[in-house]
Amino acid sequence: MAYLALSVEDVIINKWELTQGSLSIGRAEDNDIQIKDAAVSSKHARLITGPNPFIEGQLITYLEDLKSTNGTELNGREIARQQLDHEDIISIGFSQFQFIDKESNTLDETAIIIG
Repeated sequence: MAYLALSVEDVIINKWELTQGSLSIGRAEDNDIQIKDAAVSSKHARLITGPNPFIEGQLITYLEDLKSTNGTELNGREIARQQLDHEDIISIGFSQFQFIDKESNTLDETAIIIG
């Protein structure tokens, strides 16, 4: 099961399990993940988890910036929308999150078929 971990100085202080659906992130109280930080927009970003169209029975998660004032960073780069991979680092304001999905299968490995 995938989850999002909030860490401070490499210590996980909170985590959220990612199931099918979406989680909102921002400064406003009605967000699923509230960040009390002036650098964070009221509706800053969201995580969208759904079925992987290429691997049956597996979920994939996307991070989407909601046109926030200060942007959303993934592994040090500002993004608009990006699929997450195991151990990605998300920066929103002064908060850092890590995406953990140890069960994910990636299609980075190529099979060589010798005929």
